[in-house]
Amino acid sequence: MDNYKDLFVWGYVQKTVPSCVPFVLHDSHCSLETACDYMHADSAVFMNSTHKMDELCPELLHYLDGRNIVCGLTHGAYKECAEKVSLISLQFPNITGAIIDDFLDEHGRYKGPSAGMTPPELKEVRDALRKHNPDLKLYVVRYTRQNPEDLIPYLPYFDVLNLWVWCSTKDYWTANYRDTIAELIERYDKPIMQGLFIHHYGFSNFGESPAMDMDLLETQCERISMELRLKNVNALCILQNGWFSEITHRKQVQFVKDFVDWHYGTTTERR
Repeated sequence: MDNYKDLFVWGYVQKTVPSCVPFVLHDSHCSLETACDYMHADSAVFMNSTHKMDELCPELLHYLDGRNIVCGLTHGAYKECAEKVSLISLQFPNITGAIIDDFLDEHGRYKGPSAGMTPPELKEVRDALRKHNPDLKLYVVRYTRQNPEDLIPYLPYFDVLNLWVWCSTKDYWTANYRDTIAELIERYDKPIMQGLFIHHYGFSNFGESPAMDMDLLETQCERISMELRLKNVNALCILQNGWFSEITHRKQVQFVKDFVDWHYGTTTERR
């Protein structure tokens, strides 16, 4: 079976297996490359480098040979990491871009790592990303809870919007999701990579393992599938490999696999 174009799995290449993966309670038996194989995903969001720039290295990137790779930029060192991605992409031409997680995220008293970043500072990051490879694209993570107007001054300096719904509800996906996508297309005119959680982070506390409710997961997949087929959404990103081998998330992982097989397997592309 061919891999699915524009399907990403988000996560971490594990040096040893099983081992700890960020934001997952137990050791994972499923490294990122295995999760991509399982989902037949053509692309990966490699997040190791978000936490440790030293892990942006051939030893780990080789596990993703044959797939498009978007590399996470290290919090607190976005510009320096962007230039390193640019340089290593000459050795790994399957690296197609880099991503800033939780871009400009502020929620109540919480201030994310890039909170307060100015548009000129984002321009410096993208310039660094393209220093050695002008074809690389910069992705930014945004949540539907964030004010869409706040991103407008930054539009000239990133290439792809990675959209996530932190606290999912069935009412939102049924009644509001399509309007959200239409509004973002109108405001930004940027490609959209839609994120899909299989773990319900928005309604969990550390020490809990709430897999996404199955009815809610099915509704999300149905709505995203519709927008993918209409070309309003350009890619789907499944988060994350660390949950794939958790028995608590088995039904969710198997459902998503079955759904993407159905979606991509029944969508005819004519150019």
